[in-house]
Amino acid sequence: MKPADLHDPSHTALRLVQSIALSVPAYRRLLDQHGIDASAIETMTDLEQLPTTSKDTYRRANALSDLQAGRPEDVETIASSAGSSGTPTFWSRGQRSTDHGAAMFGHVLRECADTEHRATLALVTFPLGPYIGGAFMYAMLLELRKRGHRLSIATPGMDPDVVADVVSEAADGYQQIVIFAYPPIARDLLDTHGDLFRRHNVVIIVGGEPVSEAWRSLVHTMLGDNQGDRVRVVYGATDVGFVGYETAATITVRSAAARDSGLNLAMFGTEYADEDIVQQPAFVQYRPEFTYIEVDSDGYLLFTVGGVLPLVRYRVNDRGDTLVGSAVRARLVDAGYPALAEDIDPNAHYLLVFGRTDVAAIYSAVNIYPDYFRPAVEHISLATRLTGRFIARCETDNEQRQTLTLDVELRPQQQPDPETAEQVRQLSIASLRQLSAEYRVVHDQKGQEAEPVVRLRPFRSDGFVTGGKQKSVE
Repeated sequence: MKPADLHDPSHTALRLVQSIALSVPAYRRLLDQHGIDASAIETMTDLEQLPTTSKDTYRRANALSDLQAGRPEDVETIASSAGSSGTPTFWSRGQRSTDHGAAMFGHVLRECADTEHRATLALVTFPLGPYIGGAFMYAMLLELRKRGHRLSIATPGMDPDVVADVVSEAADGYQQIVIFAYPPIARDLLDTHGDLFRRHNVVIIVGGEPVSEAWRSLVHTMLGDNQGDRVRVVYGATDVGFVGYETAATITVRSAAARDSGLNLAMFGTEYADEDIVQQPAFVQYRPEFTYIEVDSDGYLLFTVGGVLPLVRYRVNDRGDTLVGSAVRARLVDAGYPALAEDIDPNAHYLLVFGRTDVAAIYSAVNIYPDYFRPAVEHISLATRLTGRFIARCETDNEQRQTLTLDVELRPQQQPDPETAEQVRQLSIASLRQLSAEYRVVHDQKGQEAEPVVRLRPFRSDGFVTGGKQKSVE
């Protein structure tokens, strides 16, 4: 790419990077270390040749004060990540981040809940305290109130009983409830207090980890609205903030692709046979004027964002791809779905997120990622028995023999049984073989020795958190 057109999002990204290079001490040092003159960043080609950054190489390598642009009092909030991949890390947020999040979340709430016209009880179940998820969501909802959304906000946290207490006390005064949650917490709420929530008009907005179309269908069933539009997925990261959101059109495309292998191949690059588990990325719309996204040669997403702690070409270790709406339309038409193509905005920007790669167990030199197991434990045939939470480990005995283990949480009142454990094991093997060529080689060589040992654990037993983000791989 050459000099960016004034109306192209890349022009905004280039101006932002030029500003960061002049105003952020830590980034200026990084450029100096790479022999780059900040004043020489003049074109998109220059931007694309800048070094990539990450939590380890940039955030943790510098003091928080050196990473910030502007004055200390421009920082509104200092909060930490959930620490799902290690030690929690602290991040600064200011009004610009809130404005960006509110602009995009306003679209989500407008489309799926009409919160500008419907009195809404908003329940933030992400943890508060030092954690950025709850604090950021609360700030965005307060901002949306100022912008005319009819929201009353409660922050009950993750305990299903506390959430239910709020609903029992306050929900009758509202036309609807919108619940913001990690997917396992949303499932907990419906498992433990489904009758209560079915008495209300409920919309669930989830983030923090991917969900399958089978999971979405299950939640709609548990809400008593099989054909509804009550589940939306948002995508973001502690580091870069809120990035993208599902729309009615992206959900329709993803749902259709879950039923048609040819469409799944055309849209997402993977096909499946009748007996296979369907593998799909998150499919969201994003605003490049807020978050500029590149894809490096290895398929990793690189984010450039502004704010009081701006980031340039920052890698969160998610793989993915970016598409403009016209390209999405072309894929749909080529796959025989012209009607779906009509609902895609040709000028919008879309993001495919295939999952994070920085939280892997290693078995026989094979990286094992959470996404390899999630389709198995979320399989519709297991929905009445499992919560969807799991912990995968590679355990080593005294003679250094490795065993791949999978601890799976049972739903309340469910007891371990050999049939369920065997079904999870077989589905996990199928998913591992389907997604990992390296695992297929090891499995072909070692046979049963390479297969996961499944252990069914009681609801809320040790390791399955209720007060934070679930860590799925150790």
